[in-house]
Amino acid sequence: MTDRDPGPERPPGAGADHTEVLHGRFLRPFDFFRAVACVCVVAQHAVLWPVPPSSTFGWALVMVLHFTRNAFFFLAAFVACYAQVTRPRTVGGLWWRRLTQVLVPFAFWTAAYFVYTVATSSVPAGQAINLLWHDAWFGYYQLYFVIVLVQLYVLLPLLVPLVVRARRVAGWVLLASFALQLAMVSLSHYASWRSGAPGTVRNVDEILLTSRVLLGYQFYVLAGLFAAVYAGPLGRFVARQWSRITVAAGALFVLALGYYAFGLAAGQTPGHASDLYQPVATVWFCGAIAGLYALGWRWAQAVDGRPGGRGDRLVTWGSDISGGMFFAHVLVLQVLLLGLDHTALEADAGWGALAVVLFVGTVVVTASLVTFARRTPLRLVLTGPDRTAQRASLRWWPALAAAVWRPSARPRAVTTAAR
Repeated sequence: MTDRDPGPERPPGAGADHTEVLHGRFLRPFDFFRAVACVCVVAQHAVLWPVPPSSTFGWALVMVLHFTRNAFFFLAAFVACYAQVTRPRTVGGLWWRRLTQVLVPFAFWTAAYFVYTVATSSVPAGQAINLLWHDAWFGYYQLYFVIVLVQLYVLLPLLVPLVVRARRVAGWVLLASFALQLAMVSLSHYASWRSGAPGTVRNVDEILLTSRVLLGYQFYVLAGLFAAVYAGPLGRFVARQWSRITVAAGALFVLALGYYAFGLAAGQTPGHASDLYQPVATVWFCGAIAGLYALGWRWAQAVDGRPGGRGDRLVTWGSDISGGMFFAHVLVLQVLLLGLDHTALEADAGWGALAVVLFVGTVVVTASLVTFARRTPLRLVLTGPDRTAQRASLRWWPALAAAVWRPSARPRAVTTAAR
């Protein structure tokens, strides 16, 4: 987002088909988006770690909660493109702003996880250096996300102009991108080729779909970029159709679970039936992103004109700590799991109770630590970008419910006092 003064919603001299750009707004729907997606990330890890291979319910949860990685890539592409379109920066300025925001906390938390790993395991001194190098280059567990973000931000100066020029054929580009995404995951999930030319194709496909390669998320990134270019019209469409979008997302949720049950009935293991690299998972991930975006718009409209309420404060706080939660929660989760090791809960209560304890404990402890860290001078090192100042100084979008229905309406300014 930017600190630029709001301008006209349609640039002067633009034709009727020109991309609509909203200048200098804080995108309030994404507060809800971030907060909910962050909670789902913690839930997915809390379930994934203790779930046994034979648990049909547990692996169903793993599959439906796995939408979060793609949701955050959509969000990252949207926000970065929106900021660059509304306030263009030089290549150097863009890289400095975006890369420092993620690489500074990445360096700190990579070191923190390295120290924890060495302290809790018998890693030989020679292997420790290799481990640190591996984590710095590929990312420790969930920190792979930063590795992909770096690839996105490095390519952003090239991607944004291409997306803006391709706006008139955005539908065709996204359709082709979606078809490619489906083809990639279908090949990974269904093909069993191991030799010859088909085997080579499948091996390349598996490399592209690894969690640390940007091309594996190409559809979600392109969807975020085009959504940012068409932020104004898309926002008004979602505001009108949010209930239908939410219902459609719910239908895709049921479809995903139904296909998962079909896979189990066909003899697949729960782990294979819940594979995130399969067409039904891709369709569900898209539905989850659209549904979360629609609910974010609904929430932003619901709190419009009544900022500062309990629900508003909770969502805003959740959004503000989401970056720190992402970086720190795996460390907290590991410490809790280490403490619960060999306890009566782990031995007698089963993986479900353990997952609940891990989820609640991780959310409470991590949120408390991040909230405290954000009040210290090291907040940007520990937690990433701080959105509080942006939210207080920029106009909100949507700022008035009427502005959704009347594009020419000028939204009110929101000051710190108004919050």
